[in-house]
Amino acid sequence: MVIFLIILFTIAMLVFSVSNDIFLGYGLTISLLLFSLVGLKRNKSIKDLFSLYIAESKRSLPIIYILLLISILISTWLSCGTIPAIVYYSLKYINPNLFILFCFIITSITSFLIGTSFGTVSAIGIPLIIIAQSSNLNLNLVGGAIISGAYFGDRCSPLSSSLLLLCNLTNVELFSYVKKVFIYGIIPTIICIIFYFYFSLKNPLISVDNSLTNDLFKYFNINLLLLIPALIVILLSLKKVPITKSITISVISAIIISLAIQKTNFFDLLKYMIFGYTANSSLSDIIKGGGILSMLKTCYIIIISCCLTGFFDGLNIFAGFENYLHKFNLNRTKRFLITLFLGLVIAAIGCSQTIAFILTIEILRNTYEHYNNDDMAMEFSDSAIVTSALVPWCIAALIPTAVLNISNFKFIPYAIFLYIIPLCHLCYCIYLDYFKNTFYKLFSKKILNK
Repeated sequence: MVIFLIILFTIAMLVFSVSNDIFLGYGLTISLLLFSLVGLKRNKSIKDLFSLYIAESKRSLPIIYILLLISILISTWLSCGTIPAIVYYSLKYINPNLFILFCFIITSITSFLIGTSFGTVSAIGIPLIIIAQSSNLNLNLVGGAIISGAYFGDRCSPLSSSLLLLCNLTNVELFSYVKKVFIYGIIPTIICIIFYFYFSLKNPLISVDNSLTNDLFKYFNINLLLLIPALIVILLSLKKVPITKSITISVISAIIISLAIQKTNFFDLLKYMIFGYTANSSLSDIIKGGGILSMLKTCYIIIISCCLTGFFDGLNIFAGFENYLHKFNLNRTKRFLITLFLGLVIAAIGCSQTIAFILTIEILRNTYEHYNNDDMAMEFSDSAIVTSALVPWCIAALIPTAVLNISNFKFIPYAIFLYIIPLCHLCYCIYLDYFKNTFYKLFSKKILNK
């Protein structure tokens, strides 16, 4: 009961922090202290808890490393002209009346090709958000379309680390499952396209300053060579090179281009990597961002989140819930609703997409014993993997919004893909449980009468 009350208090505290623009690290730290008191009551010593938290903090280092690399990537891409070049060519060739639809489609294609939502947001999302900013569009609307597209590939790309882990945990053959999950995603994707088409018509790029492309061309010496750092990330991801290596190589190429083509001072370049880049021209309001310091708060949240996750795992918090579920004979709809709810709760208190679907699978695995592996994997794919990004303080939402520099909760109504997937799956479950037999009987009667 105490654990349940602390979980409710934690979620309420985090919701309050998000709605009042208070740093999430405060709420998560208080939550960790409260759970630590529970650990002490369960005969865990302070030394045990510290050892657990140190171990979990070390586990957060790969995520923090990627995040810091992305912050350096942004500043070097801005400095060398890669992001300005993508903005320049996008403004030149895309249909301004379909810009928001373009944001969803191009990020969906990119995320499917490279298999990483964070890489997609960094490589493609930032130029698109800069275009939106320059034309006074609703940045949360554009951010929602970008993040929707980024998680399209996270769910169905054969290069996605989330999908690879899911297939491993559920004993599913990767490429046959990719085909199945892609087919089942056609209807939700079409629904997203319809919505973003409507949003595009209502929010066209009509207010873009015509001088923007000229300023970009003059200030950054725009040419196709500036696209090399972005192409490196995409091509190396297609070759299944780890994202850390592809970003590092891309950063090195961006530094070389910045020094050779943009004639940037080396010490200025180092300053940009630490403090972030700002253009020294009329572009300073929109061509800016990156830098290690801009990500320090996010890194702190990630460390605390990993400590919380380690606490839940170490004390086996959800064991009672697992035993409780075994008493019920759940139909497909109720089982999916429990999976959906549990995935959201674990994402909310563990702040990690990976932990959300790993713990959800481990807790509910026995309730899916009559499912084949593909169907079981689909249940988790259409719940915990995509819905984690709907939790504002979860890493799945926190990093993309930090990279795009948008609100970590105001984008949610516009991230249609993230909730249309579970809604469509729920409708399918309802059809199987309540309507399939009825339709079958009616169809059978008509044939017999004939």
